[in-house]
Amino acid sequence: MNSPQSARTRVERVHVDRRRWWGLVVLSVALLMASMDNTILNIALPTLARELHATNDALQWTVDAYQLTYAGFLLVAGGLVDRWGRKRTFMTGVVLFGVCSIAAGLARGAAMLIAARALTGVGAALLTPSTLAEVSVLFRRPAERTTAFAIWSAANGAGAAAGPLLSGALLEHSTWSAIFLINVPLAAFCVAAGAVLLPHAAPDRADEHIDWSGAIASTIGLSVLCWAVISAPGLGARSPLVIGAFLVGLAVLGLFLQGQRRVRAPLVDLTLFRRRRFTVAVAVSGLVTGGGAGALFVLAQYMQYVLTFTPWQAGMAIMPVAACMLIGAVCAPRLLGAIGIKRIVVTGLVLVTCGFAGLAMTASSMAYSHLVVGACAFGLGAGMLMPAATQAVMDSLPAGSEGEGSAVNSALMQVGSALGVAVIGSLLASAYRAGLEGRAVVGGLDEATRETVLSSAGEAFAMAMDGMDELLAAMREAFCAGTTLGLGVCAGVVATAAVAVVVLYPAHQGTGDTSTGPAQPHSSAEHA
Repeated sequence: MNSPQSARTRVERVHVDRRRWWGLVVLSVALLMASMDNTILNIALPTLARELHATNDALQWTVDAYQLTYAGFLLVAGGLVDRWGRKRTFMTGVVLFGVCSIAAGLARGAAMLIAARALTGVGAALLTPSTLAEVSVLFRRPAERTTAFAIWSAANGAGAAAGPLLSGALLEHSTWSAIFLINVPLAAFCVAAGAVLLPHAAPDRADEHIDWSGAIASTIGLSVLCWAVISAPGLGARSPLVIGAFLVGLAVLGLFLQGQRRVRAPLVDLTLFRRRRFTVAVAVSGLVTGGGAGALFVLAQYMQYVLTFTPWQAGMAIMPVAACMLIGAVCAPRLLGAIGIKRIVVTGLVLVTCGFAGLAMTASSMAYSHLVVGACAFGLGAGMLMPAATQAVMDSLPAGSEGEGSAVNSALMQVGSALGVAVIGSLLASAYRAGLEGRAVVGGLDEATRETVLSSAGEAFAMAMDGMDELLAAMREAFCAGTTLGLGVCAGVVATAAVAVVVLYPAHQGTGDTSTGPAQPHSSAEHA
């Protein structure tokens, strides 16, 4: 016969179990919100260009500002989880994310929007590693951990996939501010529910040093480097200002890396890059993420400027890519067991290369039906190779370095996204400008209008739609040329990565590395 005490204990245990799963819902919503902000802006770029009179450079910065600060503070945020505490770091990140989303929604100029997006990226950097650390602590039993991490990963992927579709729906029925203000109720829910459902615990290493100078230096260096790349089409690649900024950015990043060798608690353990398997796997992840971000930046505008899709139609048009990525991700575990990491990564890279090449070759046809095949090939390849590349990163790490390695991988993927948008966006802008500068229809415009046409595609297309058919045809042709160039470069870079994997990545563990097996979930969770 059960005693009242044992019955009360069982009831308390059931209550705690339910509370943990509701806590996982809170963490997943926060992660979905941060992941969604990586992609929700792309569909809105033409609208922002018209409403805020934003130039091509400013549009690139609205995307890159978020990703640069996200990447720059992600490494230091992983340390803050242990020094501030998981719950405190999470709540700070969510509050900052929500407040800055309000500022972005109320922005009345491109400069204010860019600043708000940069601070939103800091909030995302704080909340992301703390969600994974909380999941690791809340779920200790192996079966539960597997389910919890699967839900966490699904929330991350769902946010990225939902961004374009949600953006199109909001722009169809509301103003562009809605794509930022949608975060506010989500953030409010996470703060209110997190205060009740998430456990409070004392920091594990509250007295350890945080390398703030390293975080600031890496963010500044990357920002200056991106500014040089983004500004090159307008100022000229040979401009002393562009060349000087490029060299300054490289110098600051060089000083950052040199400093990481001397500090007691470095943000990046550079010894990890002595492991060839780790270096190749991280490079593949960064290149594919960068190529995907650059391609989405280009295609979201192409579909609205050239194909004259509405924002909602453009969001729907990107859904086949998300569906193919999901199919690839679902197939990846079985393929990993059947053919191994190296073969699946090479196969994925070949599919991504073919996808980018197909998109580049069909852009000039100005028909969505021609683009969708290449887009789906990219989605399927990326969906297959990203889980494999992530496992390759984790398998290549020595015991005890799983957290640091996963944090470095996540940060470099964000860096890849930022540089992908900067480089591919600048190639698009350069080709677009070059394709119009010699045209008689552009030369006949007054100086102010001509500069608007050359520097702000969004404003120019909106203006040309009003009966300027010859100019509109020239602009579409120039934009197609830029799209072809940008996507062609994506294909070339990923093809080079595929060759590098074939040549450099060992077919079996132990070739040139002393790697352990796959890391256990709790190791990466604590520090990611």
